[in-house]
Parts: sequence; C-alpha cells; structure tokens
Amino acid sequence: MFIVYQNDKYSYTKQNIRRRLIFMEKKKNKEILRISTNQPGVYKNTKTGKYDVKYCYTEVNHFTTKKEYKAKWVYGINSYKVAVSTLAKMKGNKLRINTEEINLEQSLELWIEKAEANNFSNVSIRNTRQQFIMITKFWSPQLALSAISEENYLRLITQCREYGYSEETIWNINACLRKLINLAYKNRYLKENPIDFWDSPRIKVGVKRNVIPIEEFEKLSTYFKQNEFMRLGKNCYVYYHFLVELLYWTGMRIGEVLALQYDDFEECARAVDEPVSYMRVSVTKSYNSLYKLLKGTKNDKTRKIPLPQKVIDLYRDRLKECLLRGGNKTDSIFSFDHGACTTVIKRACKKVGIREYNCHDFRHTYISNLIKQATPIPVIESVSGDTQETIFKRYSHMFEADEYMVLKALEAIEFHK
Repeated sequence: MFIVYQNDKYSYTKQNIRRRLIFMEKKKNKEILRISTNQPGVYKNTKTGKYDVKYCYTEVNHFTTKKEYKAKWVYGINSYKVAVSTLAKMKGNKLRINTEEINLEQSLELWIEKAEANNFSNVSIRNTRQQFIMITKFWSPQLALSAISEENYLRLITQCREYGYSEETIWNINACLRKLINLAYKNRYLKENPIDFWDSPRIKVGVKRNVIPIEEFEKLSTYFKQNEFMRLGKNCYVYYHFLVELLYWTGMRIGEVLALQYDDFEECARAVDEPVSYMRVSVTKSYNSLYKLLKGTKNDKTRKIPLPQKVIDLYRDRLKECLLRGGNKTDSIFSFDHGACTTVIKRACKKVGIREYNCHDFRHTYISNLIKQATPIPVIESVSGDTQETIFKRYSHMFEADEYMVLKALEAIEFHK
C-alpha cells in the first residue's frame, strides 16, 4: 500500500480510490424511492406511483422544556392535488397539546383566586408563587397535570436535590405541587386524583445544618482579606470579605445582605453609663436574584441588628471608597447575585482547606451562637426575624444539651426552702 496522491488535507491510497469508485457506482445505480415535487413536503413514490406527504414540526417536551424535532408521514395518496391539500391540513392542525386539559399555570391562577377570596396572607401567596417558579425551573408552566406520572413526580424531587435546594425548600415545593393538583381535582378539572396513587418521597424537614467554628471562619475571612480578585478595576474580594463578616456576625439572609445600601447603617448611642456609640443595620428589604429586583423580607418582618466593631470598620472603609468614587449613601453596597456568592464562598472554603459551607450556614451559626450564650429567646427572635416557634423547632437539639440548667434551678429552690 502506498500513497498515490497527497495534498494539504488528504492522502489517498489505491485501496481508498477503489472504495470510493465502488461507492459512487452504487450510488449511481441506486433505485430512487421518492422524487421531490414543486411542493416541499410532497413526494412522488416511484414504486407505487402515488404521493407521500411528510410534515416536519417541533414539539416542546414539557418535562425538559426543550424542543424536539419530529416528522409525520401520510402514504399512498392518489393525486398531487389531494396530497397538497393533506399537507395544508396537517400544517393547520400543527399537533398542538390539548388546551382543554388544565396545566400548571392555570392551576396556580385557580389557587390564587381561591387564596384572595379567602383572604390568605400576602406572604402565603408570595411564597406559593416562589415555589411555583422553582417548579418551572424543571417543568414547563404549560405542562398538563394529567400528563404527570409518579416517575416524573419523583424525578422532580431528585432534580431539586441535585440543583442544591435544601430539604425544607423541597418540602415546600412538594407541598405546592400537591395542593395545586388537589385543587384542580376538587374543581373537577381532573377525572381522578393522581396523588392518590403516588408514594410520597422521603423529605427530611428540619435537617441539621452546619455550624461554622470561629477558627474556620477566621481562615475564610483572612483568605478574602489577603487575596485579590480584580474586576473592572475593582478588587471584589474586599466586598466578599465585608459580605462574609456580615453573614457571620448578623445572621442576615443572603438576599437581605445583597439588598443593603450604605444608608441602612446608622449610628446609635449606648446607655448613659456607656456613652460610647455603636452602629446597627436596618433590615427592611431583600434582593431577588431571579428577577433582579428588591422585595420585602421573609414574613415581611423588619429588624435592626447591632454590629461588632470589626464589621463597623469594614463598613466605613467601603463607604469611604464609595464616596471617593463620587457615589452617595443611597448606593447599593454589593453587585453580586446569590449564585455568585455561593460559588465564590465554596471555592474559598476549598482553598483554605475547610468544608464547603453555604450562605445559610452563617445564619444557622449566628442563631446557634446566641443560644449558646444564653441570649433570651425574644431577643433572638427580634434580631433574627424568625418566630420563637421556628427557633425552638430548628434548634431544639441545642436546648436539650442544657437540661442541667433545669436541675440546677430546681436544686436552688430546694436549697432555699
């Protein structure tokens, strides 16, 4: 075997040339089954002498929200005129989904009408909308409820976990989907309730979150303090340093931190016996990364949180830098979104050799630290924005460790008897 011709792209051998000639001969002698006509999509069948019609269309898979390209054939039409007419009818029908079936979006509208008529709280309606948006990350809003099978339902729960949603969020998503389906069935839009035949997935509500030890937090904070990440002429890490300090020492939710403006920080005077002033931050709003807009806080609760000196110093540094650039106190402090914060913090954790913490672990750590220091529950409620019921529910394991305090109090009563 040897090369008989060569150029910049190809090398040909005698064997390659022989194969190419055989292929061309077969192609030349191949019997043509269909011949194109003047009308695209209509073909003359050389074997039967009749016409075949091919209609190409796209169909959205509502479980993946992706387009799928499909084709439908009609064979053995006697005349060209009838074939053209058949193709026109197929294009007119377009194989749409059955619009008479109630879909996810319509079931949400039905629920909201019921909620408004029954005077449900704005928080309940808003949370249901948010949970619906999370569902539509994976499913199309036009997905018919009757098309959802148990397999699809369980797969949705798995996808939510893979996406990174917490177990509590998944529990809320599951509850939202089930109440929409139940309402559609109750209003006779579904002949039978599919939920009656589905097994409920195991969702661990109230799963224990990670508490960040102060030693590991100091490593993370030092990483952002000693390193740089330049973007548009600005070191982003000084803002991430300020952000993680706020998360750790205030227990704010990540959306609340991202919504902060410089004028949300205010000077306060201590009591008469302690004339030294301090600062606190007002939490009145939250940032929605999905829609890139500000909204109210969770449960519409506003609060004021006192700040330690190290956080005050970082705030003053950022404010000074803002004013030097020609900004003012009504400017937003941070220009990040939730996803960027999660990615950068986890990457930094990996760099310093600690476990990968998420943004909500800081809030859990803040409340846990207050409980350890025997801070009264009403005070924790006022600075965290959580209800006492939620605090007892999610941090019950911490109170169980302090049972000796009850015994000590009872012993003191016995002693003073």
